[in-house]
Amino acid sequence: MTFATQEPTSRYNGAVTPISPSSQQESRFEDGEIWRDAPVLTGTTKFNPLPDVKNIMVTGGAGFIACWVVRHLVLTYPEAYNVVSFDKLDYCASLNNTRVLEHEPNFSFYKGDITNPFEVMDCLKRYNIDTIFHFAAQSHVDLSFGNPFGFTHTNVYGTHVLLESARKAGIKRFIHVSTDEVYGEVKDDQDDLLETSILAPTNPYAASKAAAEMLVNSYKKSFKLPVIIVRSNNVYGPHQYPEKIIPKFTCLLARGEPVVLHGDGSPTRRYLFAGDAADAFDTILHRGQLGEIYNVGSYDEISNLSLCHKLLAQMEIIPSRSPPSSPPCNYTTSPPSSSSPEAEQEEFHRWVKYTHDRPFNDHRYAVDGTKLRNLGWEPKTTFEEGLRITVDWYRRFGEKWWDDITNVLTPFPMTAGGGDGVLDQEVAEMCDKPVTLRLRENTRVRKSSDIPKEASGSSRSRHQQHQHHHHYKYRTRKYHHHRRETSRDNTDYVSSRIPRSCALASPRPRKLDSNTGLVSPGITLDEDDGFDDEDTTYDRLTIVYDKEPQSRKKRKLSTVVDDLTNDSYSFNKKARGNVT
Repeated sequence: MTFATQEPTSRYNGAVTPISPSSQQESRFEDGEIWRDAPVLTGTTKFNPLPDVKNIMVTGGAGFIACWVVRHLVLTYPEAYNVVSFDKLDYCASLNNTRVLEHEPNFSFYKGDITNPFEVMDCLKRYNIDTIFHFAAQSHVDLSFGNPFGFTHTNVYGTHVLLESARKAGIKRFIHVSTDEVYGEVKDDQDDLLETSILAPTNPYAASKAAAEMLVNSYKKSFKLPVIIVRSNNVYGPHQYPEKIIPKFTCLLARGEPVVLHGDGSPTRRYLFAGDAADAFDTILHRGQLGEIYNVGSYDEISNLSLCHKLLAQMEIIPSRSPPSSPPCNYTTSPPSSSSPEAEQEEFHRWVKYTHDRPFNDHRYAVDGTKLRNLGWEPKTTFEEGLRITVDWYRRFGEKWWDDITNVLTPFPMTAGGGDGVLDQEVAEMCDKPVTLRLRENTRVRKSSDIPKEASGSSRSRHQQHQHHHHYKYRTRKYHHHRRETSRDNTDYVSSRIPRSCALASPRPRKLDSNTGLVSPGITLDEDDGFDDEDTTYDRLTIVYDKEPQSRKKRKLSTVVDDLTNDSYSFNKKARGNVT
């Protein structure tokens, strides 16, 4: 990683000027010119320019990793390459990431959406693009659980639009940026995965990126599109939107607020500094072979729990376990005094809380980056040094670089309807101990906003609670007995988590029309099915048998079907059908 000069500077109107005095810093923050005071960060590599590359389009160029690549290419190859940053300026992007380049003659910005074919083709033709770096994507796993269709639309359909446009425009290089999450979870005793490993994604985000790769490969085979696929592990550093763990936790600690870990904090991730990532993409552009796949991996594998220790030490909240490589930053927190391990542990638990985990959280990812290292690339920034640079940058600029980030700092932020913003739509339950499934069932956890309610206790008397518990156990036992009687043919139905008495009543009998649409194999859906639209908080798929005699060959069932247009996990469409 390099700075523009020996000391932090700003590049504007082609001149290099020192950072403004601190007396002028606050006024610049208010005027929206915070970018003038930020250091210009790029990678360190430089190659002989390629003769067949002249105009490079970088999708998502105002985002995190892409803005590092944009700055690196513009400032490292000013006479060789023209770089066009193509971005729709979604919630996680910021023009501050590339404003320093506004007056560079080889830089242009095009506001456009990769899902809009007209805008994509207009950009390709207007700037005579010959090379594409495709970074643009929805990338936050947590949000993919709440808005999976948005991820499919952007990551799959958007990639398809870009591929078709690239085919028509005769693009000479299409570098598709994927993720190591397409491989799925890697066990502790498994070897690092090669580029030839099977793709087995486990969350909607990773699945959408794997699907996009299938399209890229199809265009390589069918249309001979010259493509390269890059799969990188977690990248961190300045300019990353604070929805990811390192910038989010840094901003929370800088505000004097505790951080919240998902589950027990045991999942591990390998981290790569953004400057080294920029070097990797520069290496792939100049030395990578068309048609190949490259893993970009580091060896800095750290658990989320260990990461919290490192962040607290970097923020000088707890003592550092090893001497710092450079003078500590001037944080607002007071320097930690020498204390016993017990006191340090108590301080740690004061700043680190726990909440329930994601619907599914991969324990670890591990890729083998030997293929890229054979091209001459090696990461140069240690995790300790990269974390020091990152924490210092977010303490200085994190709160002002984007719009208000308060809602993003919650444990489980939710996107607005169209994915155009982040809203705090749920208050996560927090506790002082790691959250496991058993702990969630047997331990009372508290909501930060619910403390008065919790202190007041339940509104039910002990006698009422006992009656309710006895009634629920009786109904549950009766329900399971009924289920065994009606499943003697060993039909593998999805079992319900609620007793039959709590399930929705079956609709009136009616003859199903053959024109009804297919919802899933064996289940038909009709708008006029005898139900009114309503919301329910039951499980997504709840099967309830009718009271009429059952047939071995054909069973009638009622089911609650997820309304595919509902992003809030409430389900308001029901269907009645036959299973053969």
